[in-house]
Amino acid sequence: MQSKVEHMIRSDTRPIARTLLRTKPIPNTRQDRIMGALLGAAIGDVMGNAITGLNEEEVREQFGEWGISSPPYESLVSHNFQLILFSLDALINCTQKSQRLSVKDIAECLIKCIKEWETVVHHPNLYHGINHLADRKSVCTDFMKNYPLWRFKRPGIKTSKTNVSDQINPMLIALLLCANLKTVQEVSIELNKELGTTEIGIDIDKFSSLFNDTEALTKENKIKGLSQMCEKINQSKRPDLMGMIAGFEHGAKYGIKAFKQIWYLRIDATILNEQMGWRVARNIKSF
Repeated sequence: MQSKVEHMIRSDTRPIARTLLRTKPIPNTRQDRIMGALLGAAIGDVMGNAITGLNEEEVREQFGEWGISSPPYESLVSHNFQLILFSLDALINCTQKSQRLSVKDIAECLIKCIKEWETVVHHPNLYHGINHLADRKSVCTDFMKNYPLWRFKRPGIKTSKTNVSDQINPMLIALLLCANLKTVQEVSIELNKELGTTEIGIDIDKFSSLFNDTEALTKENKIKGLSQMCEKINQSKRPDLMGMIAGFEHGAKYGIKAFKQIWYLRIDATILNEQMGWRVARNIKSF
């Protein structure tokens, strides 16, 4: 029986598809997996937000009997993925300012990041052309705050269902790329104290080993992993949050090729995603 992902691979062969990433890190290296995890989180974010707020019947009506299995062709990442990129920028910036960061320092960095991100989201022209790096208390850089991507309204900002604790997931996803298990767990506790408990949480123990796995990326593994990712998104009560988590998991395990040449995307954050992946791999030191 043909799986839904096999069906999608064979049917989605648009001639206008473009190469997602212009640079190619060595397969199966940490750098490859960092960029794969970010790309996966972006893909999952778009897919999850596409079905958020829809019931099962509406999902089947719009995306077929299996539910959503690829991002809509014209895709915008949501505010959740925005926060992942802002958090990575803040973490890199803070580690460059200080050689030793405590758990409280990291949690404080991420809390400040939320406030700066929200300011940019609601006032996208505020920082344009202004060198605010003179503000030593700022955790996010001029590069991030001035990026043109933020001038477009994202889905999910300040809706009736917005819960501040949901912001923990994007920040922890960013932290998982550059910190050890113990640090992520302790920072998670600090963020829960400050922001509350999110409805959909990340299994930190499971994610900590993803970058150390040596399982080869075969066609069978890729199809199986993508099928599991789609199922998690379609079956979740919060597909917007689960999308990021499931996509990050698959990309961190297998790298960029876990997605490349399968889904031909119009995700607006692809270029910034690539830039941030290289910055993490080159500049961050594990906490």
